[in-house]
Amino acid sequence: MNGGSASRGLRARGAGLTHRGRVRAGNEDAILVDPTGRLWAVADGMGGHALGAYASERVIDALDTIRDDEEAAPALAARLARADADIRARGRSEGVVTGATAVAVVIREGQATLAWAGDARAYLLRRGQFVRLTRDHSVVQEMVDAGRLTEAAARTHAQGNIVTRAVGTGAQAEFTALALEAGDRLLLCSDGLTHVLPDAALAEALQATLPATAPEAGTPADAACARLLRRTLDEGAPDNVSVIVIDIMAA
Repeated sequence: MNGGSASRGLRARGAGLTHRGRVRAGNEDAILVDPTGRLWAVADGMGGHALGAYASERVIDALDTIRDDEEAAPALAARLARADADIRARGRSEGVVTGATAVAVVIREGQATLAWAGDARAYLLRRGQFVRLTRDHSVVQEMVDAGRLTEAAARTHAQGNIVTRAVGTGAQAEFTALALEAGDRLLLCSDGLTHVLPDAALAEALQATLPATAPEAGTPADAACARLLRRTLDEGAPDNVSVIVIDIMAA
């Protein structure tokens, strides 16, 4: 699926893919690709397939109600809080703890406003430099921050699936904002991608499918998503995997 938008001399065009992977019986991830290009999100459900799928879908459904006339950060906060309350209520009724990690971005007037909870991530490729825009809310991230674990070791650590924030647990999302430039490329993804592929592989896939170099079939964002998913499946894809790639171009 793909979409596009234009504002303040820039336009956004992107695509997204989600897959159950090679091991899981079902897919508890959900993605939002807005045809207008202003709103994008990845949610990764937890708590068993039925409730995990409910949690991720509830996050996406709530975010999808954000209106064009709303301020980005308060709108993201309000929708995530609404989803959090609904997921907690469902968990109480089922007698279990459930939730979803999530990352979302609103693109408007040349700015990206990001919100995230857990270990769903956002990255930026700008003029050849690849940087992570989010910091994981996870046990292993705390170990990395304390100097007890390297980033490379964190990717395959036994506690890599333990998050310290998620939508549906009462935790608050974290926010950041970024002024966009023509040529920027954003990546949103679930941990099913980042637990398999290192950042260097993510950067290579994005760089190799930039608008100037991507195949003619489909959009460059389609090509980037397909390349990332294919690489993950080739490596065994033990978890559900979701990717969204957004290209920022001059209008």
